[in-house]
Amino acid sequence: MSESVPGVGTARHPLRMGRQVQLGLASLLVLLALCMLTAISLVLGLRAGESRLGHRDVPFTNAVSAAALSAKGIANDQRGFLLSGDRMYIDEAEHRIADAQAAFSSAASLATDPAREAAVNEARAGFERWVTALRDEFATFASGDRQSAIGASLGPDRELRKAYERAIANALALGHRSIESADKSTSAALSRSVWILAAMLVAALVIGAGVAIWLVRTIANPLFKLVALLAPDMP
Repeated sequence: MSESVPGVGTARHPLRMGRQVQLGLASLLVLLALCMLTAISLVLGLRAGESRLGHRDVPFTNAVSAAALSAKGIANDQRGFLLSGDRMYIDEAEHRIADAQAAFSSAASLATDPAREAAVNEARAGFERWVTALRDEFATFASGDRQSAIGASLGPDRELRKAYERAIANALALGHRSIESADKSTSAALSRSVWILAAMLVAALVIGAGVAIWLVRTIANPLFKLVALLAPDMP
């Protein structure tokens, strides 16, 4: 009757060893997949924040700034015409009025929250009231009543201009605060993503090392012992 070799089992032993190898490799693959999915999720979150900043907050603030700049130019044209009577200033003012109206329309379309929408609508309505008064000034001046036109520009029309300038300043402040908030949120998300990825990499190294040690202890070491038992005696 043949003697059994210690360490050598039945045909099921290689199968158990194969399953152990598969379990170890599967654990590493699952860990790698989790790291990749986490990285993709974090990157998508950062892209969403950058998209909001680049497609809404910054363009909104730029549009309001463009409207404010055009409006200031119109005020300069107003003074130039009232001082000189040169109709060139009226033509320049009309061009700037069209530019400001386009900028207000763009800002209104980019205002995605009630506060900014209300601020833009208030500024645009105040601007239109001032433009109406401004055209009346020009007509009054052109008709020969220069003193009435100048008096209106220094009195009620000036108050209309101050009112819409305050509304524009409010809309700009909301835009800048939104940019700062989005920028801080993106920076925080970036920092958080770096820490999460670093923690997952450390965890992956630790778990990977644990799986490697487990494979060595459960498979490699018994295999080496089996080979040593089966090897012929050396002279």
